[in-house]
Amino acid sequence: GIAGDKDIDVLKIEIRNWFVGKDEAKKHGFIAEFFCHLYLNQLDFKQHFLFKNLEETKSMKKGFDGLYQFENEIFLYESKSSLSTTTTATHNSNIGEAYRDLRDKLNGSKLDAHGNPIDPWSNAVNHASLQQVNPNKTLIQNLTDFKKQFLKGSFNHIKNFNVIPSSTIYLDANWKCIDRADLKTKLTGLVKNYEYKNINILCINKKNVDDFIAYINT
Repeated sequence: GIAGDKDIDVLKIEIRNWFVGKDEAKKHGFIAEFFCHLYLNQLDFKQHFLFKNLEETKSMKKGFDGLYQFENEIFLYESKSSLSTTTTATHNSNIGEAYRDLRDKLNGSKLDAHGNPIDPWSNAVNHASLQQVNPNKTLIQNLTDFKKQFLKGSFNHIKNFNVIPSSTIYLDANWKCIDRADLKTKLTGLVKNYEYKNINILCINKKNVDDFIAYINT
């Protein structure tokens, strides 16, 4: 957030505390998403959320993984990652899962334990309204309108939204660089039947999380 958070030592403690009791999949997912957010910030996407969950400090946030603005357009972000032990993992499968997750959150088909549609907009409004994320009144009003529509059962179609699905694959000893030409061909085939206003896709290969964990622990 913009409120500072410049005390890196304190941030490291927060992340270390969050890691306690988490399994490897959650740790890897956290780190994958963290680096994607850094990358999007470098591209001047304006972050209108906090990385942490406001309600439960020991869990990831509910709703969308990220909500950005770029040139006054809203972009919805969703992150998926795979461990090196998932031998069948591909960027196509992760991107497909992230896209479907965004689609189902928007159209009300993603349900809670009681069979009710999970409302992603309430969390988005809460995050965007915080001083730490430089609140934008117009954006907050738009998100509030989406929230009201959702709660009244008037759901949204993903074709009306800009989306950013991301995929991170951990490879460990099987590390290799992405074959960009091959990946582009596969992703083009994947999304040709998808609906969206605009789509940006992030695909990242990482060896492991060892260096990040070592940095957090120093």
